[in-house]
Amino acid sequence: MKTARTLIALIFIASALSAGAQTGHDLQDDGLHGTVKRIDAMMYETHYDLNDNLENGDRLEHLITEYNDRGQRRQMVYLSVAEEVIFRTRYKHDGFGLTTLEHIVDNHDRVVGRTYYIYNSDLVLTETYVEDEERQIESRLLLKHDALGRISQRSYNDHVNDVFKREVYTFNPDGTINKAVIYDRSKTKVQEKRWEYDEQGEPTSYTLYDYTEEEPEMFITLYEREYDSHGNWIKCVEYDLLGDRKIPTYTTIRTIEYF
Repeated sequence: MKTARTLIALIFIASALSAGAQTGHDLQDDGLHGTVKRIDAMMYETHYDLNDNLENGDRLEHLITEYNDRGQRRQMVYLSVAEEVIFRTRYKHDGFGLTTLEHIVDNHDRVVGRTYYIYNSDLVLTETYVEDEERQIESRLLLKHDALGRISQRSYNDHVNDVFKREVYTFNPDGTINKAVIYDRSKTKVQEKRWEYDEQGEPTSYTLYDYTEEEPEMFITLYEREYDSHGNWIKCVEYDLLGDRKIPTYTTIRTIEYF
């Protein structure tokens, strides 16, 4: 379903697909180049006008991400269409510059959740877990790495630490993810995801094979990006591919400020 896709997911698609994803180094995890200070990202509904030209419709989401001069994420602010703060996340880092704690704060500046980042002795991120407002664990994410240090598996655990979803990755020769196979709680294969990339290493197509129904389904999403002089994308148009026709769905525009 398209409603399951959000600006947040699009902003972090680089981290999800990077061979060095979720290292705890924020700029790298966010797939950014250069000394980024601030990203202001707007997502819009997109459609063709009567002349078959792209036209943006309603604004859907607004996300602001701020970094310090060491490349560490300071905070992310999620705004409503009316420009009111929905919630924000604030980050803490250790002496190695690794992200260790994320506070989730509501619009009254009250902490309503926390995400903790756990590393092994080699400073490789192996786990994150989320606490709710009452400091009860809601979920865990466990990471496995291959011999090259790439994330080869993500296991999503519930509040009692039972695995309810597992994603297993294979890679292209350049280190980008070629395929992700998703298994459910019963270890049944339920989905498969495949990507193709442009010269900057950003996805140009995403294909989802869904095996959860009696008749398997395939969904194809295409991405067209524009880049700034640093190699960071500043505009991304997303399309559904229906037969031979590209149907525009969303456009995200990022204004990037550098130190």
